[in-house]
Amino acid sequence: MITIKATLAAALLATGLHVHLAAAPAKEEGHAADPDHARLVAARKAANDLPEVMSAEQQAKADRALATKALAEYKTARKRSTDSETAYRKAFDAALAKVDEGAPALQEKERAAFRERMLKARASKKGGAKKSVAKAEDDDEDDEPASKASN
Repeated sequence: MITIKATLAAALLATGLHVHLAAAPAKEEGHAADPDHARLVAARKAANDLPEVMSAEQQAKADRALATKALAEYKTARKRSTDSETAYRKAFDAALAKVDEGAPALQEKERAAFRERMLKARASKKGGAKKSVAKAEDDDEDDEPASKASN
């Protein structure tokens, strides 16, 4: 299917007008009048064409691809690990109930006591930090009047 754009492009190529139109977008962007920008663009192109830059770019692309692959593998491994841990816990709890019918209740009681101890420890740690900060602020306030009195 021949489109209007394709027909116009063929006509422009045949007449040679495409050379003048190719420079037109640069003028519209406002960069044609800026020789510093043109110099920078040329320097960037030359730098990208250097063999050491090309090889460094290829290495960066390869490393990025490896990192992406490793991340995907990590996510699947982590999910597999979580699923295995869940299966182990279920199997252990079922086996524990088979060995001793009262053991799951005792285990849950121990877990609840452990959670409570951890919550208390966390609360006392947070409260202790706040108390020490409050004491430091009180000490600073006490120092100010003494220094004012000596002046």
